[in-house]
Amino acid sequence: MERANALVCVSRLRGSMVVAADARRVGRLSDVCADISDGHLTGLLIRAGHADTFVPTRNVLSLGADGARVSSVDPGNEFHRGQGEVRLAHELLDREMIDRASPRIVRVNDIALGVRDEILCVVGVDVSSRALLRRLAPRWVGGCASDALVEWADLEPLAAELPGVPVLPTHGSLERLHPADLARLVDHLPHRHGAELLASLESATAADVLEEVERKRQGGLLGHLPADCAAAVLNEMAPDAAADLLGDLLHEDADRLLVAMDAPRAAVVRLLLTYPADSAGGLMTTDFVIALEQDTGRRAIEYIRGQLKKPDLAYYVYVVDHPDNRRLRGVVSLRDLLLANPDEPLASYMARSVSAVRPEAKADEAARVMREYNLLALPVVDDMERMLGLITADDVLDVLLPEQVRRHVPRLFS
Repeated sequence: MERANALVCVSRLRGSMVVAADARRVGRLSDVCADISDGHLTGLLIRAGHADTFVPTRNVLSLGADGARVSSVDPGNEFHRGQGEVRLAHELLDREMIDRASPRIVRVNDIALGVRDEILCVVGVDVSSRALLRRLAPRWVGGCASDALVEWADLEPLAAELPGVPVLPTHGSLERLHPADLARLVDHLPHRHGAELLASLESATAADVLEEVERKRQGGLLGHLPADCAAAVLNEMAPDAAADLLGDLLHEDADRLLVAMDAPRAAVVRLLLTYPADSAGGLMTTDFVIALEQDTGRRAIEYIRGQLKKPDLAYYVYVVDHPDNRRLRGVVSLRDLLLANPDEPLASYMARSVSAVRPEAKADEAARVMREYNLLALPVVDDMERMLGLITADDVLDVLLPEQVRRHVPRLFS
């Protein structure tokens, strides 16, 4: 079986001549079909008259820039799509895909075919502007250039870009990317496409990504997720971030998602939603680490060990009178706790003078206190000095800095 090893572009193939083994003309090539999972070609669509005839790859004798040669053609053989089978020219050309190697979103300006391991397959896609110009040029102008190709193995299709193709939106391989890189991908996609990517990730990863996405796009992305998936993502987000996101939604949409969330998590978020967004209560998170003032260092370390899963900031340990009452008595750094005599009571070396603000305080007041006392975090307490939450430096920056600037400032506690 003779098949050209040189790369040939789908745009060059469309409309090219298809002949039989005896050189008899049988029609013109309308499209090329492939399995999108591995890129293997499954057949050709040949236009003869007013209908397309499907010719499976096993009947293709050669395929090149000048057209195709086939062993036989069954005029009644229509195209019946298999799982993940796509018509390259009609359904993939000019669509967007994910380039995992970069990572980035690329536009399929042309598609290069070739032979690998004796199998006709998609070698890669041309994402260059030259490909667009080449499609406007006469057929005899050169084909795909290998230096402009993104390898097929590095590409992932977006199911939302292929509405008529039965493709499962699996993007688990993207889990290895940093949430900020994934957020950049999502930011460059329409809401429906970005939601597809988020829905394919583990809930914890999706939550990290959503927090990195531009604030104005978060609500739209959440709205395109299935309710159970959106609730799972909200459960994994920091309570203050979840409250900020839900606060941007319509009340009925926010209530629907709160009902779907875990009840304890939803209760915390509901509380945060009662505070103005630019107040200390609106900025604070309820994830923080506490220890009991009557404990020794040894007991305190055991007590806080189970608290370290959620909080982004574990630099400070806040010492309280009781786990339920949480009246703030002092603060100790995690470093000092680890270096102290494990049998020494916390009360003997904790700092008793703790700067704090009330939940109704403005964001700029919280920022002033943190700057004046050089704090990475600031407790929020009620009138009885009971600890309600914690404001981190990141929380303050989220309010005081424009988003364009904030997105380029490294986050300290996430």
